[in-house]
Amino acid sequence: MTRYKARLVAQSFNQVPGRDFDETWAPIPSSATTNALFAVAAVKDWEVHHVDVKTAFLNAKIDKEMYLKLPDGTEPGEADEVFRLNLALYRTKQAGRLWGIKPDKELKSPGAVRSKVDPCLYTWSHPVHGQVYILVHVDDLIVAGKSLDGVQAVKNSLSATFDVRDMGEVKDFIGMKVMQDRAAKMLTLSNPGHAIELLEAFVMSNSTPNKTPMVSGAKVAKTGENLLPDGNRYAELVGSLLYFSTTKRPDISSAVGVLSRYMACPEEDHMSAAKGVLRYGRRAKRLGVAYGADKPLQGYVDAD
Repeated sequence: MTRYKARLVAQSFNQVPGRDFDETWAPIPSSATTNALFAVAAVKDWEVHHVDVKTAFLNAKIDKEMYLKLPDGTEPGEADEVFRLNLALYRTKQAGRLWGIKPDKELKSPGAVRSKVDPCLYTWSHPVHGQVYILVHVDDLIVAGKSLDGVQAVKNSLSATFDVRDMGEVKDFIGMKVMQDRAAKMLTLSNPGHAIELLEAFVMSNSTPNKTPMVSGAKVAKTGENLLPDGNRYAELVGSLLYFSTTKRPDISSAVGVLSRYMACPEEDHMSAAKGVLRYGRRAKRLGVAYGADKPLQGYVDAD
């Protein structure tokens, strides 16, 4: 069934710092915290569920006096009226921060404790069902614990305060594909969508796949010749590959590290090497990081 969504948003570019907003942030955990939680869940065979808060930002009251003019297409007469904003409307600069304060208060109320290492991670020591972990990423929450009843208790607590959509066992989270094999105590995180988006953005969807991120023996150097007319395009590609390598694809880290040295004055050979990494991504776009109790980490190095 196709879902259609319409959303009224604010023109945040009209907001003036200090007058209309102060701090701007949203609750986003570090990738290390996210990966660590999934890794522990795999080893300990935890229940890992996904909860989505509907229209999350509208749960928080706006903290400044602001007014909104309705867009064209509204009822006759209303388009000329101005309304005072009461809630943290989407696209207002402070909406993410105001929403972030809300779940913090609601999670602490039943006894959850905020992590000192990552403020987006909470631990709830349930008197009956043991410890349950809650990870907050804007309006998406991961609830993980050994007991299904404990996980359900957290979800019931959230649904009593917010309008939530229970997604059940996590399958997709912030663009990642999550595959959990409970019997084998394995959990795999991948991001094939990111590779596909990059290939489309650089018009390489039909390019020839590479077997490795960088050809063995390839020498990437700075010559000062054949400079790219637009270095921003190279920076965009390498930046995207860098994000990819630090989240779900450590297999391209070495190649991306080499390419990152030439961000200031990229040459055509550098761009060609970067596209080579992307062609490797086309071949292996469904690879990911696998966590499990019986799979020790293996590393391979060159002789030197």
